[in-house]
Amino acid sequence: MALAAIAFSATTANAQGAAAGGADQQEAQQLMQQYRQKASRLQQIHKETIEANPELATQQEEFEKKVRQAVEDEGYDVEQGQQRVQELAQKMQSGDLDQSERKAVMQDFQAERQEMTQARNKVMQKPEIQSAGQQLQEDTLAAMKKQNSNTQDLLDEMDSLRSELQSKMPQSGQAPAPGQSPGSG
Repeated sequence: MALAAIAFSATTANAQGAAAGGADQQEAQQLMQQYRQKASRLQQIHKETIEANPELATQQEEFEKKVRQAVEDEGYDVEQGQQRVQELAQKMQSGDLDQSERKAVMQDFQAERQEMTQARNKVMQKPEIQSAGQQLQEDTLAAMKKQNSNTQDLLDEMDSLRSELQSKMPQSGQAPAPGQSPGSG
């Protein structure tokens, strides 16, 4: 949730690159590379900020505990879910599966991840969770700006790159932009 702009997946990036055509695809890939570099720098600033501000680290841990507890209150066992995802990932990486077994394990993996994501997304709609998340995000951003004066410039540049990338995407079936995946926030 905090700093959703730095949380994006390589799959989204690949989908966006593939969605653009010809010269636009190459330009989109270059923009994506720039975006990744800025996101990486922002993650480094975030890490430094958390290390320099123990109270912010505590606030972040408390928020994560609150979300986890709310997810469990909704009936999803986070610990078991994470363990199951890990076991399924290990099975897929083992190389001991034939094509049909691999497909079945992949479907189980995706189903578990989807269930986990749906439970978390449901919880993130609760006003008390949204409020705590918003406060954490504001506090984190303020501390990051204090930690490194380039933080706002990086965020602005990432917004600009995201807009450029969106303008290069076809309008139908458009993949979410980095930092704007469904359920992030």
